[in-house]
Amino acid sequence: MRALRLLAPLPALLLAAPLVASEPVSTPVSFTTPDGFTIKGTLTMPANGPKRHPAVILAPQFHQTRDSFAALAERLNARGIATLALDLRGQGESTDKGGTAVAVTDDFMASAKAVGFDKIPSDLAQAAAWLRKHKGIDGRRIGLAGASVGASAVLLAAKAVHPQAVLALSPAGEAAFGDNGLGQIVSAAGKRDGATLVFAASGDEDAAKVAAALKGVPGVSELIYPGSDHGSAFLKDHAETMAVFFGEYLLQRQAFNRGATEAPAAQSGVVTPSTLAATPASPAVGTQPSGN
Repeated sequence: MRALRLLAPLPALLLAAPLVASEPVSTPVSFTTPDGFTIKGTLTMPANGPKRHPAVILAPQFHQTRDSFAALAERLNARGIATLALDLRGQGESTDKGGTAVAVTDDFMASAKAVGFDKIPSDLAQAAAWLRKHKGIDGRRIGLAGASVGASAVLLAAKAVHPQAVLALSPAGEAAFGDNGLGQIVSAAGKRDGATLVFAASGDEDAAKVAAALKGVPGVSELIYPGSDHGSAFLKDHAETMAVFFGEYLLQRQAFNRGATEAPAAQSGVVTPSTLAATPASPAVGTQPSGN
C-alpha cells in the first residue's frame, strides 16, 4: 500500500490551515441526468482566496441528504475549497424523474433497483463536468467525498472524474452496482490518479470487507477504527482530519495531468499513515479489519 504522504506533519497543518475570514456564498444548483432524474444540490463558494477554487463533490449515504456533510463542507470552505453537496437520485430533493416522483424506501436493494443506484457514478461524473465549466472553479483540482453507498459511488466515479483526492467513508452497498460490485470498486481504485483515503470501523462488517479488498491498492490509504461507526458518523470526530487531507491534495500539491500514475511526491516532511495515528482518537492504520 502506498503511504498517504503529507508535505508537513498533520499537527502543523491543523495549526496553519489557511482559514478564510469572509462568509462563503451558497447557491442551489440542479442538473438532469440522461435517464431523467433532476439532481439537486448546493454549490458553496468561498468568499476569498484564488479567483478559481478547488472543489469537492459530496455524495451522502442512503437516507441522508446533502446537509449530512455540513461539518466537512464548512471546514473546506474555510480553507478556500468550494463544495458541491448533492442529494443523490431518489433522496432528499432529487426525487423528480421526468415529472414522476421516484424516491427510496427503507429497502436498500429494492431502492437501488427502482432508483438506479448503479447510475450514481455517472451522475457524479456529470456533476464534475459541470463544475469544470464553472468560471470560479479550478477544474484541475477536483475532489470526491462519499459516505456508505455514496463512498462506493465516488470510488467508482473516480475513474471517469480523475480527481486529485477521494475520501470514502465506510464504502458499502456494493451490490447495488452489479453482481461484481466489489470487483468493480477495486478495479476502479487501481486505475486512477491521485490519492484515496478510506475510513472504516473494524466492527462494521460491510465497510470492513470493502476496506480489506482495497488494502494494498496503489494510492489507497486506510484509517481503520475500532467500534462500529458508519459513514457520516465519522464526521463528528474526524472532519478536521478529512479537511486537512483535501487541503493537502487540492491546495498544497501541484495539480497533475490526467493520466499521471500518481500525485507528485512530497518534497519534505514526509508523513505516513502511522503519523496520522498519533493524532487524537486515531485508528489502527493499515491493519486488517476484524470480521472477515
